[in-house]
Amino acid sequence: MHASVRGFATLVALFSIGACSDPTTSLRRAAPQAPAAPAFDFSATGTALGVSESDFVVDGGGGSFSLGAYTVTFSGNSVCDPAVSTYGETEWDKNCTVLGDGQSIKVHATVSRTSDGIAVDFTPSLRFSPSAKVIVSTDVFASYILENQDYFKTHRSALSAFAILYTPSLGSKGVSDFTTDRSVATHVDLSTGLVWRRVKHFSGYSIITGEACEPSPDNPDCVEIDTDGKE
Repeated sequence: MHASVRGFATLVALFSIGACSDPTTSLRRAAPQAPAAPAFDFSATGTALGVSESDFVVDGGGGSFSLGAYTVTFSGNSVCDPAVSTYGETEWDKNCTVLGDGQSIKVHATVSRTSDGIAVDFTPSLRFSPSAKVIVSTDVFASYILENQDYFKTHRSALSAFAILYTPSLGSKGVSDFTTDRSVATHVDLSTGLVWRRVKHFSGYSIITGEACEPSPDNPDCVEIDTDGKE
């Protein structure tokens, strides 16, 4: 699974100053200038570029595991037993038999960090109980979000650039699965800079740099991100 953050285009306000032929006529008042969108520099996050790999073991008790650019957190009784549970696009919301006492699964995570964004891929493929919560989060962009907190409070559509997308494999095109399932929408906590979303299954997720989009009926792949935290 991997996620990407899109760069933000600078907004330019056009205004005109005119005068009548009468020399005593004052100049027209200039229209207020629109605030400039903050520029994003992925290298400024302090996150080293490249690929890193790590392993962790999750059991019925759940837990939280740091993968560097990402953290994955499992609630208790969340992992479906792959030996007896089904897997596939039609199965995510179906009940399953979760790992029992003494059972555990070793998960391998590959994190790719490039100038275009960050992605994470997990093996083996797993799905999670619909009654539990498994969360993937990142604080890589926290300093950038906090520094531009006031802008994002009044320009929520710009937060769409932080959407964490589902990706079938590392490096593949992201899928905006949250457009049909709002329970997996990305959240941004403006008080901490944390970006997170629920996941119902592994393989991979990503944030890729690019332009923020404007949510509208004409652009169904763009969904305004939920904002958490005090404002």
